[in-house]
Amino acid sequence: MKTVVVFNDSQTAIRRAAYLEPGPGQRIARRINRRAQALLAHSIATEIHWVPGHSGIPGHEEADRQANLARYASGDTVTERPCTSASNRARRISEGRSAAKAKWEADKCSKHCSYRLKGKTGTKRPVPMTSVKSLATRFYRLKCGHAPTGVYLKRFSHREDDKCWWCGGTAAQTREHLFRQCSRWRDQQKALWQAVGKVTGWKAGRCRQVQVSELFSIEECDQAVMDFLAAIEVRKFSPK
Repeated sequence: MKTVVVFNDSQTAIRRAAYLEPGPGQRIARRINRRAQALLAHSIATEIHWVPGHSGIPGHEEADRQANLARYASGDTVTERPCTSASNRARRISEGRSAAKAKWEADKCSKHCSYRLKGKTGTKRPVPMTSVKSLATRFYRLKCGHAPTGVYLKRFSHREDDKCWWCGGTAAQTREHLFRQCSRWRDQQKALWQAVGKVTGWKAGRCRQVQVSELFSIEECDQAVMDFLAAIEVRKFSPK
């Protein structure tokens, strides 16, 4: 049986050619294996040996020169084939997810631990956008109805009832209750609606009629609402 001997100065490439599992270099390793099997079918064995690179070995230096000539002569005719191995696809998916996450964090969160909501909504609401994250989070959770109030917690089975635990009454703990009726925050509620009347020009009767949902929709009232939230404990869950 004849033998074909291949010399290579890359120990990594030699080790990779010895197995066909998915991973970097999978396509080349399988091509080498197919060529070796084809030669073996003609009673020609294949051996791969390592030689030190750039050590003045005549045959190795000539092979390196011929490879460079072939690479330069090919010019623009060489077309890079996309890597299709499973490991590289998984790596690219992981890198894409990491890049998307980093982009989202850079877009939504500032470097000063504040909560920014960019785009149309964020540009119209500078007060919560530039506030500390914990306070802005409470603002937006109450605005969209996802704050941990009694009604919300009962809805998701975190409480057996929806009664307000701050005033101990029988009324359901809603946004309207916390902003108007809860006896625990009487002084804070009074200061809130006085500030709202001042910035909007509303009389006391108009302030009594406005809904809390409407209050959150008025940008001029944002500072009054943020001051109110900073003075109370609405963000906390119910006592155990």
